Amino acid sequence: MGRQLMDNMDKESNYSGGMISQLFNRDLGSQALSRSWWQRWVYPVLFLLTLTLSLATYLTLDSVQQSVDSYINDNQRALVGGDLILNSKQDWPSEVLTQVETIPNTQTVYDYQFSAMLVNDEQTLLASVKAVSPSYPLYGTAELASGQPLWEQLTSDSVIVAPEVLSSLQAEVGDRITIGDAQFMINDVLTKEPDRPLTTFGFGGRVLMKQDALPSTNLLGQRSRINYRIEIAGDPELITTQRDALTNILTNYPDIELSDAVSADTSVSRISDNVLMFLKLLVIAVLLLSAVAMYGVISAFVTKQQSNNAIRLALGEPLGSLKRSYYQLLIVTTAVACVAAVILSLGLLKVGQPYLVAILPADVGLAINPISAIKTVTIALVLTLLIAQRGLSTLNTTKPATLLSQGASTQTRDLPWYRRVPLLWYGLVLAGLYAFFAYEVGSLSLGAQLLGGLIVLVVIFWLLARGWLWLLAKLASNTKVSWMQRIAIHNLARKGNQSALFFVTLSLSVAVLTLITTLNHSINAQFINAYPEDAPNLFLLDVQSDQHDKIDTIIEAPVTYYPVIRARVETANDVVAKDIEPEDGFDDPTRVFNLSYADTVMDTEYIVDSLTDGELYTSIDDADQQVKPLSILDTAASMLNVGMGDEVVFNIQGIEIVGQITSIRTRYERGPSPYFYFLFEPSVLSAAPQIQFATAHVSEDTIPELQGELVRQFPAVTTIDGTAIAKQIQELVVQMSRLVYVFTLLALLTGVMVLISSLLSTSQDRMKDSASFRLLGMQKRDLYMLNILELGVLGISAATFAVVIASVGAWAAITQWFNLQFSVPWTSLAIGGAALIVLLFAIAVIYVRLVIGRGIMARVRGMV
Repeated sequence: MGRQLMDNMDKESNYSGGMISQLFNRDLGSQALSRSWWQRWVYPVLFLLTLTLSLATYLTLDSVQQSVDSYINDNQRALVGGDLILNSKQDWPSEVLTQVETIPNTQTVYDYQFSAMLVNDEQTLLASVKAVSPSYPLYGTAELASGQPLWEQLTSDSVIVAPEVLSSLQAEVGDRITIGDAQFMINDVLTKEPDRPLTTFGFGGRVLMKQDALPSTNLLGQRSRINYRIEIAGDPELITTQRDALTNILTNYPDIELSDAVSADTSVSRISDNVLMFLKLLVIAVLLLSAVAMYGVISAFVTKQQSNNAIRLALGEPLGSLKRSYYQLLIVTTAVACVAAVILSLGLLKVGQPYLVAILPADVGLAINPISAIKTVTIALVLTLLIAQRGLSTLNTTKPATLLSQGASTQTRDLPWYRRVPLLWYGLVLAGLYAFFAYEVGSLSLGAQLLGGLIVLVVIFWLLARGWLWLLAKLASNTKVSWMQRIAIHNLARKGNQSALFFVTLSLSVAVLTLITTLNHSINAQFINAYPEDAPNLFLLDVQSDQHDKIDTIIEAPVTYYPVIRARVETANDVVAKDIEPEDGFDDPTRVFNLSYADTVMDTEYIVDSLTDGELYTSIDDADQQVKPLSILDTAASMLNVGMGDEVVFNIQGIEIVGQITSIRTRYERGPSPYFYFLFEPSVLSAAPQIQFATAHVSEDTIPELQGELVRQFPAVTTIDGTAIAKQIQELVVQMSRLVYVFTLLALLTGVMVLISSLLSTSQDRMKDSASFRLLGMQKRDLYMLNILELGVLGISAATFAVVIASVGAWAAITQWFNLQFSVPWTSLAIGGAALIVLLFAIAVIYVRLVIGRGIMARVRGMV
């Protein structure tokens, strides 16, 4: 009987416990937790702000990247012009033309592209001219303002121009313009050209003409810089056959390039991919910083809920149910952040579109991409669950009685290090980060390099933080400092204060911002702000030797002429050009180079090494006199992996010239000044086929008039306004700087969020210490001063170390990589430093007022 009674009591007890568990799980427990979360607004606000900002920036950039990729994939054949593309800097050999003529005319386009001066009354304009055969375009559609078909508007005595040509020439449809020796009527306006990839710098606008009209301009035979293209379309079998046949023919013509729609690179992909990937890496850094801030918020909230957690556990709620309520709350908050991120991303796309013009084609539509939205939501959920799992781990080692007696905080600290450090969790995080990096950059090796670089940076700053905090503690103990300073320094080194974490995150944020600011300042100082007053600002291309006197008369200023001979490198130090692996990888040894000849060193260069001291050339003991003295620029020597005494073999239109390096030059100034990788003696190359370009410095106001006069007398000579180029560079730098600054400031803002979250996560210990200080007689103003000192020392020291390290990195990049003069942005650094001090001061004051000040007296009364 007693046994049955005991069994019934056990069943009743289990039933009651189950009821309580379900009640807390579904109603009271989750509702109380949710109410506490939203009433303590600082926690959800910080959580939502950090997660929303990082998700919105990631969603924005990934949507832009997806839009560009979709645009390129959908229009790849139209962008490159065909299925097969032949490209040459010289007219086509008969063998190539014979092979191409086996294809129907409707499947081939002959394309000639070059720059030329346009003349309309008193106006002149440097434009990009394209002459095409009647099958153009093979893919896509050329759209005109009139809506008429292209080949109804394009005739032998008319052209079609881009809108910017009309505005620059102040012309209208129906007006006549001069190109070379011929006049053409503007018949329509070109609103869309399918195979015109985006270029960073564009001179003037596009002019489209018929191939049959090109001879009348007399520009074809006089120019050496025309880009010859043949575009071929067809089914896969035809393309395969033609590719094989043309590949065999081109073995005798290394200067001609053959590519297809799949392998051909477009300037859209080159420019946009590089810039967007750089910005994407910044955003990934913001995501990682936001994860740290989220962890601080969750840890702080869990610590704040100690009493409530103890009550729920004491009433019989299982630990799994308690954790589940936290997961549910955080997932709901994450869902809110995702919605807010989508809304913010829409605004960023709208506001940022003008700044993306420099790297995106005009007809790419920017909108939230569904794939990007799915990726963003997935990242948000995975990030939240990982951080929550780590933040809630303290609940695993707690007991209700211990929590109620306020002793929980010491349990995990008493465990050995291998139980306190979740190695499996860190392993999963690193594996996930590697997979994420590799996916984003599309390379397993590059993903590993990024992860390794991130780990190295974090370790360096972490060790720096630990070493600095240790040094501060030693100085506070062994030197005479005030008691307030000593307490503040010892608080920094206190366990659980997360000082090292804040130091690392703030240092990384400030370092990235400093690096970008310094790079931008040095580039501006070199190319824009410190533009030499006597630097050339008028450039003339395709000048003939017999035109020098007349050009000098027109310009009425000193003109410098530079001969240019086109050549390829066949071997360098007996290594075939295609097998050369450049040390820096900044240039291609197989491309066409510009050779020149001169007796003296240019004003912007100096000799760093030579066989005869200070001389460009030294006579070579060669019985056959086949080897000629050669002067090489140091960057070219690095590219070809050659040095003093090595030989370089050039091919100049089928004629080989062997040069032996007798001097190495370097440049001490970069800018609009011309330079050549390779210089020979005049007697070696003066008779070689060549073109010339010239430079002069004239009054900026006279450039348009001079351009008009020069193009009227010499239609084949192209003149370029150097001041216009400088302004274009400046505009691009400003646009890029704004984009990068926006995303870098987000990283800094997230670093501040980490600071605030670390303050929240240690608020209980700080409040306990503050209550003890009040009992010992410390005034409220002393508490303010203590926190200001603590945050000030940590924040300013972290920023100082970051600025020094970033400046060293910027110096190395600017002087060694870009070969520019290093310039420190003192004004920007001073403004940034002042802003950081004000921010740290404000955070300390607000923290003491809102967090410590409101609860300290209750804590003091409880301690008495």
